[in-house]
Amino acid sequence: MSEASVTDVLLAAARTPAELLDALRSRRPAGTGPCRVAVFDPTPERVEQAARIVARGEPWRGGNDLWFTPGPGLGGGVVFLFPGLDGRMGPAPDDVRGWFGLPAEPRTDDDSLGARTQAALRLNRVLDTALRRIGITPDAVAGHSAGEWSALFAAGTFPARAFEATARDMGTSPVPDVVFAAVGLPAEAAARLAEGEPRVVLSHDNAPDQSVLCGDEDAVERCLDRIADPAVPRRVLPFRSGFHTPMLAPYLPGFAEVFDRIPLDRPAVPVWSATTVSPYPDDEATLRALLERHLLEPVLFRSVVERLHDDGARVFVQVGCGSLLRFVSATLADRPHAVVGAGSTTRPQLDQLRWAAAALWAEGRAPDLGALGLAPPGGDTVAAAYEAAMATVSASIDEVYRNWKGRA
Repeated sequence: MSEASVTDVLLAAARTPAELLDALRSRRPAGTGPCRVAVFDPTPERVEQAARIVARGEPWRGGNDLWFTPGPGLGGGVVFLFPGLDGRMGPAPDDVRGWFGLPAEPRTDDDSLGARTQAALRLNRVLDTALRRIGITPDAVAGHSAGEWSALFAAGTFPARAFEATARDMGTSPVPDVVFAAVGLPAEAAARLAEGEPRVVLSHDNAPDQSVLCGDEDAVERCLDRIADPAVPRRVLPFRSGFHTPMLAPYLPGFAEVFDRIPLDRPAVPVWSATTVSPYPDDEATLRALLERHLLEPVLFRSVVERLHDDGARVFVQVGCGSLLRFVSATLADRPHAVVGAGSTTRPQLDQLRWAAAALWAEGRAPDLGALGLAPPGGDTVAAAYEAAMATVSASIDEVYRNWKGRA
C-alpha cells in the first residue's frame, strides 16, 4: 500500500492570481477562492515553477503534474471515459482497494488476451468506485472498445452483481487470429491504405492523428509499407482479437450467449456508444442488438468526443490506463476542455487517484480531499496526515482479516 504521497500534493487557493502568487513565494498557507493551484511532489523547485505559471496568469492543466486555474475553472459536464485493452498496463490497484476497504480480487500471472481484458475491466471498476467514494460522479460515461462494457457497468445498465462472471466470460470467448496496427493518420487516410486488401479493415477512428487497421498479419504489414512518410508512426499492437470488425462475426454466438445472460437495468446516466455516436437506447431489444454491433463495427471514438463536447461536456476523466486523454486533446484541440487521468501506467494507483482529485479540485470541482488523506488549503495538515495514517492502518487490518478468513 502506498503511503508516501499522503502529504505530497500541495493545494492552494486565493481570490486572485496575485494573492496566490504571494502565498506561494512566501510559503504562507493560502485558503479559499476561485484561483487555485495544485502541485504534485512539491519540492522547492516545483513550487517555484508553479509560481512562474501563476505569475503568467494563464490556465495550466496537467503538464509536469502542475494544475492552475486563474478563475472559477471550467463549467460543463464531467464524463468518465473507460479504456479497453492498451499496450501498457499499470500497477494493480491493491493500494486503492486497501485504502477504501474494497474486497481483494483474483491474481494471476496469465498474460493471455482474456486475463488482460479482465485486469483492465477490474482496474476500471476499482477506480470508478473510488472516484464516487470521494464525491466525483459523471454526467455521462463512454468507453473505448472493451471499455464500453466498463461504462455500462458504471452507469448501472449492467448490474454490479454480474461483473465477475461477465468479465471472465468476455475474456475467454474465442476470437480470430488477426492483428491490429495503430497508424498516425486520420481514419480516411488509413482506410485508403487498405484499398485492395479484402482482409484488412479500419477498426478504430481514435483521433485526428490516430487510427487502427485490423486484418491478417501479412496484409496489414503490406498496408503499413504503403506509408511513404517515415515520420508517420505505425505500430502492430500486442494483442489479437478482431473486435470491431466483420472478422469476428463467426465467433459472435459465444459473445451473444454472454450478453443474453446479463440482466439489464436502466442507466443512472447516459452511456454513449462509439458505434452509433449516441447514447445507448432504452429499448431492451435494440440495446442487445447494439451490444453485438459494437463487436462488429468500427470504434468511432473521435466522433463520440466531439458529440460529447457539443453536448456540454468539458471535463474528461480517464478511469483506467490507456491513451484516451491524448485522443480527447487531439480531437478537441483549442476548444475548452480539461483531461484528467485517474489511472497510471507508471506510479501507484493511489498516488494517481490523489493527483486526479487535486486536479479536479483545482478545476473548481469539490472532491472529498480528506477521504484521500489530502489536506485542503488552509486546513490542518497534521490532522489530515494523522487521519490518513489511521485509515491506512485500519485498511491494512481489514485486508489481513479478509485474507485470513479466506484461508479458514
